[in-house]
Amino acid sequence: MAGDPGLWDVAWNWPLPFVTAVAVLAVPMAGIIWFICQLKYKRQIATLKDRVELADERLGDAKEKIVKAEEEKTALHTAVKELNAQIEKLKKRKAQLPRELQSIVDRLATSSATASNQVSKLSEAQEAVAAAVSKHRDESHEGRAGH
Repeated sequence: MAGDPGLWDVAWNWPLPFVTAVAVLAVPMAGIIWFICQLKYKRQIATLKDRVELADERLGDAKEKIVKAEEEKTALHTAVKELNAQIEKLKKRKAQLPRELQSIVDRLATSSATASNQVSKLSEAQEAVAAAVSKHRDESHEGRAGH
C-alpha cells in the first residue's frame, strides 16, 4: 500500500486545464441540481398544503355531520322518552278500563232494573187507568140507560 497513491495525490497531479474544466462544469451542475431539487420540494410542499387544506375541509364537514347526528340522536331520544311516557299512560289507562267498564256495566244493570221496574209500574198504572176508564164508561152508560 505504500506504493498506492491517494486521491489527493492523484488529483494534485491532474493537469490544471482538466481540473478547471471539472470545476467549471461541476459548479453550474450543482446549481442546476439544487434549483431542480428546490422546484421539486416546492411542488411537493404545495401538494402537501393542498392535501392538508382538503383534509381540513373534510374534517370540518365530518364535524358538522357529527353535530347534526348528535342533534338527531338527542331528538330521537326525546321522542323515545315521550313515546315511552305515552305507552306507560296507555298501560295505566288499560289497567283502569276493566274497572271502569265494570262500573259502567253495573250502572247499566242498575238503570235497566230501574227502567224495568218503572215499565212494570207504568203497565200497572195503564191497566188501572184502563180499568177506571172502563168503569167510568160503564157507569156513564148505566146512568144514561137509567134516565
